[in-house]
Amino acid sequence: MIATTWRVIGVGFSLVVVLAAILLWGVDPGVTDFRGTGVDQVVFWTYDLRTDNLTVLMLAVVGVVSTCVQVYSIGYVHERVASYTALVTLFTAAMVTVVVADSLFLLLIGWEVMGACSYLLIGHYWERRDARSGAMKAFLMTRLGDVGFLFGIFVLGIGYGTFRISDLGAGSISPAVLTTGTVLLLVGVIGKSAQVPLQTWLPDAMPGPSPVSALIHAATMVAAGVFLIARLFDLFVEARTTLTILAIVACVTMLFAALCAMAAVEVKRVLAWSTVSQLAIMFSGLALGTEDGRHAALFHLATHAAFKGLLFLCAGVLLHQVGSAAFIVLRRYTRKGALRKQLRVTFVTMTIGLAALAGVPGLAGFFSKDSVIEAAWHVARDGSTVGWIVLVSVCLTAALTAFYCVRLWLWTFFRTPALAGALGAFEDDDAMADLDEPDTSKLKDAPWVMLAPLIVLALAVFVIGYLDGVHLAWGIALLTTVLAILGALPAYSLWRRGADPRPVVLEHEFGFDAAYQRGVVVPVEWFAKLTVLGDRDVIGAYVRAAGRAGTLASAGFRKLQTGNVQTYLTAAVVGVVALAVLAGVIAS
Repeated sequence: MIATTWRVIGVGFSLVVVLAAILLWGVDPGVTDFRGTGVDQVVFWTYDLRTDNLTVLMLAVVGVVSTCVQVYSIGYVHERVASYTALVTLFTAAMVTVVVADSLFLLLIGWEVMGACSYLLIGHYWERRDARSGAMKAFLMTRLGDVGFLFGIFVLGIGYGTFRISDLGAGSISPAVLTTGTVLLLVGVIGKSAQVPLQTWLPDAMPGPSPVSALIHAATMVAAGVFLIARLFDLFVEARTTLTILAIVACVTMLFAALCAMAAVEVKRVLAWSTVSQLAIMFSGLALGTEDGRHAALFHLATHAAFKGLLFLCAGVLLHQVGSAAFIVLRRYTRKGALRKQLRVTFVTMTIGLAALAGVPGLAGFFSKDSVIEAAWHVARDGSTVGWIVLVSVCLTAALTAFYCVRLWLWTFFRTPALAGALGAFEDDDAMADLDEPDTSKLKDAPWVMLAPLIVLALAVFVIGYLDGVHLAWGIALLTTVLAILGALPAYSLWRRGADPRPVVLEHEFGFDAAYQRGVVVPVEWFAKLTVLGDRDVIGAYVRAAGRAGTLASAGFRKLQTGNVQTYLTAAVVGVVALAVLAGVIAS
């Protein structure tokens, strides 16, 4: 109990530090002033740190979400608490390092420590095979992207003659070098933020504890990619080719991930694909290359942290209290309305989170998503192809988002009038037979130590949207509201009929995992086996033969050293006679 108290105090103290930074440096923490250029430099030993509006925004996001996660974890995590607490704290510290760094190498340290912590936290339940494989997959795919990230740092640092972030762009650099450096950084961002084609690790990371999922998806790890591009925004604006690549990747990813979320049958997996899609919306705002686009992307980052952290913690309550967050299991409890009636706080807060994600007017997600669409419209109106692509993609994604939010809400908390035939993939599962009539007498909401963070984040979902100052473009607001309704109605209709739209291509998530298995994993395994065979049967054979020859030679020489004087004299006489005969033969 003492340890848990101290960990909450420690993380909560970070919020005090953020407030102190605001008072000392006079930086406006609100999302209204992302355009500020003033930067205060701080030198701490040999490391360069910085504070500006973006820094304070991210520190506030990380501090609030991390505090909620630590408090929530007191009631959620009961196994290996010490290591879990240490890793979550280190994870948070690594993200803070990335945020405050004014050195590319210091940023790289925080970037890599986050990757290591995510591997260990995703595999917290290491006795489960899916947790081990998910952790390994996350580690390998993000490390693959980080190879490009490292070389990007070298290219930009050497090109500008400095590795100090605030000095990048001050010197001259050829367009080719700038494009190469930013594209390499983008490779690392794509891996860290789970964008196409390195997107499959994030949904498979769901076996980790739900508080860890909330931290990864809301405040650390995947948000680091958005932060990095926002931090180096001026460089990316100069590299227009890189922004075009980013726009294409973002638009493909947001639609791809939204379609996958429409077919997922487990709450956390739906939310994971949703995170991939929402991150792509942020990247699309940055890809516009305007200050309005950057502002909108960061605004959406802040609102997303609130409602996505809330949703993952709500999913954790389902796992903690029910034992599963798969739709087919939750349906057994919904037959009698148990989830709505006995998990009232969870139901209300999760409803708020899903409404914000779907873009219901008045909630945070509505304002931030509209700001991205508005920024895209301004760029598209000037004749930009990228602007039109982003505008259309975000609008389509908004409709798809409303679809899977309503689907998730209805299938989780409400009884389907015609259950037979729905979720057919589970019909042959014998384990489901025991769940037809679950015992709901002991079902109750989570303890208050877990519910309090839900309430805090739910309030943030209501408030944070108004911190930007409500400047609605009524035409865009009407458009997004109509899109949300158009997405919600089909989900409601399918739910009423007990149908679940999961074509094979969506059920298998477009076959990316299978393709990677055949195209990457299997060849690598064969090359690994070939390498082992070459090392063992070729190189190793020569080494073993050399050793065996030496052993045999030493054994032969050992037989000559008998210690018998007569043997030595006989050998000497035979040798002399042999030499004499040989000399005679040669002389003749």
